[in-house]
Amino acid sequence: MSERFGWHDYLVLTLMLVVSAAIGLYHGCRRGGQKTTDEYLMGGRDMQFLPVAFSVLASFLSAITVLAVPVEIYLFGAAFWVNALSYFISVPITAHVFIPLFHRLKLRSVYEYLELRFNYSVRVMGCLVFTLQMMVYMAVVFYAPALVFSQVSGMSMLVSILAIGGVCTVYTTLGGLKAVVWTDVFQIVIVISGILALIIKGTIEVGGARAVWQKASEGGRLENVFDFDPDPLKRHTFWSLVFGGSITTLSIYAINQALVQRYLAVKKLRHAQGTIYFNLPSNIIATTLMTGVGLVTYAKYKDCDPYKSGKMTKFDQLVPLLVMETLGMVPGLAGLFISCVFSAALSTVSSGVNALALVHLEDIIKPCYKTLTGTAMREKLGTVISKLLTLLFGLLTVGLAFLAGKMGGTMLQITLSSFGMTGGPLLGLFLLAIFVPFATTPGAVAALFSGLVFSLWVVIGSTVNGSRPPILNITTDGCDVMSGFNSTYSTPTTMRSLLSNMTVVMVNTTLTADSPPPPPMAIYRLSYMWYSGTSVLVAFTVGVIISILTGGLRKPDVNPELVINVWKKLKTLVSRNKQQYVLTDETTKLETHCLPESVHLER
Repeated sequence: MSERFGWHDYLVLTLMLVVSAAIGLYHGCRRGGQKTTDEYLMGGRDMQFLPVAFSVLASFLSAITVLAVPVEIYLFGAAFWVNALSYFISVPITAHVFIPLFHRLKLRSVYEYLELRFNYSVRVMGCLVFTLQMMVYMAVVFYAPALVFSQVSGMSMLVSILAIGGVCTVYTTLGGLKAVVWTDVFQIVIVISGILALIIKGTIEVGGARAVWQKASEGGRLENVFDFDPDPLKRHTFWSLVFGGSITTLSIYAINQALVQRYLAVKKLRHAQGTIYFNLPSNIIATTLMTGVGLVTYAKYKDCDPYKSGKMTKFDQLVPLLVMETLGMVPGLAGLFISCVFSAALSTVSSGVNALALVHLEDIIKPCYKTLTGTAMREKLGTVISKLLTLLFGLLTVGLAFLAGKMGGTMLQITLSSFGMTGGPLLGLFLLAIFVPFATTPGAVAALFSGLVFSLWVVIGSTVNGSRPPILNITTDGCDVMSGFNSTYSTPTTMRSLLSNMTVVMVNTTLTADSPPPPPMAIYRLSYMWYSGTSVLVAFTVGVIISILTGGLRKPDVNPELVINVWKKLKTLVSRNKQQYVLTDETTKLETHCLPESVHLER
């Protein structure tokens, strides 16, 4: 593959990295630099709607989305597209429940709300769980483009990860949130361009859109897209993808600091709500495009699977292979798509690193500084520390990226599982705080810990004991065997890998049918799309029970600015409607009494 990655491609990739770094440098030096933490971490709270909206979209279109969703479609079919419908649930809830609350309180860190609602210890616990979530996620996001670049250029993973990590860390450290947002705007253009180039060129090569659809249909990739089976153990159904997926996306869009931080960086509440509503159609279009890449990939390799034929050793390499065999012949196009993957990773990781710097400064360092010195931290010192934190988390993410390749499962499943494992308990905690006025601090602590223990048990247990989902049929019947042996991929090492991989496939699909292992516990076979939902349910239920047992019903009323009392709102609504009915009825009687007798007789 590396033979087709020429100087034109390196030029396109280099230009993308240089422009990204230049944006960070510009915002770092503009008007004498960013002298306050509000300017550095919150963009001065005066950012415009459209750049922030594109920045939120860029975070959705991560390198995981670009590389892993097509593999999901190739292996398991187009059912994952149904997950796009989950945004019809999560977006309105985020826009009208969470954003108004956080915007009204003028928070910097979303976990500051937990201290206002409970105490400082709960705030720190929320911060630490978020840190765990983002470090795992960003490590996988860094690994993805490094894998691609290594495959297409022949460079080692070390060089690839250091190249991405270096640029991302530099411009995020220099420019703060404004650099992150404006770089995202530039990078989302690159991402969309790269995806469209791959879809258009790939579709032309396989004979057009009708041929893509026909081959996908013949290969079973379009079957059971809308599967209404209620079984929660089934990997993908309409219910798990829409309702389970909506809880996962809610934990990302509603309480994830990396996104909430951008909602709070705009001036007005309606602009903040507009940023999330902008992403409703945008995310559906993006999911559709990535599904299109997956269908094009299957149409191209329908009769000669590159994994079984030895062209690659991991399914994670599928999209890089498609890029080089589809775009590699046109100078610069392969470089455009690699820039697309790099851009997707840079936008996601820069947002995460900036958010981690903010929460650790606001939630841990500033309170500790005030406790030790008795005075609030000066803005100048806070800005310096926030830049050092950004640098630290950037370097730490680079280091963890080397471990990401050792994780089992597809990149998409690893990512969604990690969000379910940590995001679900956090969402359960926030729902408890917002909707249960009698929630107590012991109830909040119990909610978070129970949700984490449950989700860790399920995720780790399913990884160790769970069975792998069966992939749809893949074949090498259309491969030219002799050309396969004579290709650039058919070195002795690759052939040994080929035999090993084919043995694994045979064991997974044939031998196990004769002597199947005992099925794991039902909980370990739970669809990963329900991880968030079940952990939210566990955390919320335990939190309510412990709050009642610790005297929550007897404590004074909580500050109404911090909660949404659904029961009171319903009672008020019912009472208002009843009063309106009574007034209407009385008015009707009065009007009837005043009517002429002839009218009464007519009635």
